[in-house]
Amino acid sequence: MKHTRSLLVTAAIAATVVFGATGCSRPGPGSAKTSDELLGQLQEDRSEIDKTSDTMMKRIEVFNSSRKPGERTLQFSEIFTQDLNPEQRDVLNALVEQEKDISYKTLLQKIIADRDSIRELQEKVAHLEQALPDKFVMAKRGDRHQDLAMAYLTGEANLDATKAKALLSQVDQTDELLAGNKVWFFYDPQQDSFRTYVTQGDAGQTPVRVRRARQRQLVKERDAYKSERDAAQSEAAALEQARSQLESDMATRENSLFYHAANAQNLKDEGVLSPVLKRLRDVKGVTFNESLDLRAQTSIDLVPQNFGLEQIRMVRLLPPVYQEGRDFSIETSEDHGSARVVILDPDVFKGKEVVLAIGG
Repeated sequence: MKHTRSLLVTAAIAATVVFGATGCSRPGPGSAKTSDELLGQLQEDRSEIDKTSDTMMKRIEVFNSSRKPGERTLQFSEIFTQDLNPEQRDVLNALVEQEKDISYKTLLQKIIADRDSIRELQEKVAHLEQALPDKFVMAKRGDRHQDLAMAYLTGEANLDATKAKALLSQVDQTDELLAGNKVWFFYDPQQDSFRTYVTQGDAGQTPVRVRRARQRQLVKERDAYKSERDAAQSEAAALEQARSQLESDMATRENSLFYHAANAQNLKDEGVLSPVLKRLRDVKGVTFNESLDLRAQTSIDLVPQNFGLEQIRMVRLLPPVYQEGRDFSIETSEDHGSARVVILDPDVFKGKEVVLAIGG
C-alpha cells in the first residue's frame, strides 16, 4: 500500500518506563488518580489508538483495492489532517452515500466508526497528558533523547551529572527522535524515581513508528536479499546441473556406438545400400537414433519382428572398414529367431556411426 503511516494520528509513545516506587500525584479537578495510574491509562489509550489505526488502515487498503481506474480512493491524511475544507472533511460520508455495493458501504461505515474512535481516544490522551506533572520539550532536528534528559535532570531537577547519569542508565531511551516530537520528563525527589518518554507532538510520527518502519524495511531488504540469494543459488545449481548433464552427454557420446538397424531390402530400396548390399551408398537421410554405451554394454540384440521379417539369417555391419572376427562378431540363434552383434573392440567403435542391414 502506497500510503505511509507517517500521518497516523497522535499515536504511540516510544517508551514509558518508571523506576522506583509510586511517583507523586497531582490530582486534577474531580480526580484523585496518581501519576502511575494516569500513565497506565495513557499507555492503554495509545495502544488502543495504534490497534484501531492499524485496523482502519487495513480497511482503507481493502476499499482502495476494490476501486476501478478513475474511481475515488481514500488516503489516511484526508481523514485526520486538520486543515481540511468542508468537502474534504465530508469525504467519507459522501462515499457512503455514493456506494452502491452494500459490502463496501458497510466497510466505509466501519472506517467512519474507526475514525470517530481514534478521535475520541486522542481527546482522552490530550486530557491525560495535561493532568500529568511531567514536563516536555519539543525536539529539534539533531536532538538526542539522552542529551535532553540530561539537560532536564541537571537543570530543572538540579541533580549533579553523576546522579543524572545513574538515573538515565535505568530508563529506556530512543535514538529515533524527530523534529517536533514531545520529549517528556518527571523526577520525583521523594521517591528518587525518574521517567522519560516520547510522544508524537507536532512531528509526523512517533519514534516507535520510525523504528517499526526501519524494522519493516530491514525485513524487506533481508527478504529481498534472501530471495535474490536463493534465486542465484537456484540458477547456479541449474547451471551446474546443465553443465554436468552436458559433460555426461558428451562423455556418453564419446563412449557410445550410434547405429541404424533396418531391413536390408528396405535399405537397398531407399538407396542407402549398394545393389549387392555390401557397401553404403547414401546415408544422408539415415538417422542414427539408436546407441550403445560401450562403457556399460558391448552387444546389440536383434529380433526379426522389428524389421518385418520372420527370421534373421544375415546381419551385415557397415561400412566394411570394420572387420568381423576382429572388431565385432555376429551371433545367430539356431532357429534364426534372433541375432546379436557383439563388439569385440569397443575403442574402435566409440563415437562412430554404423548401419546394421538385417536379412531374412
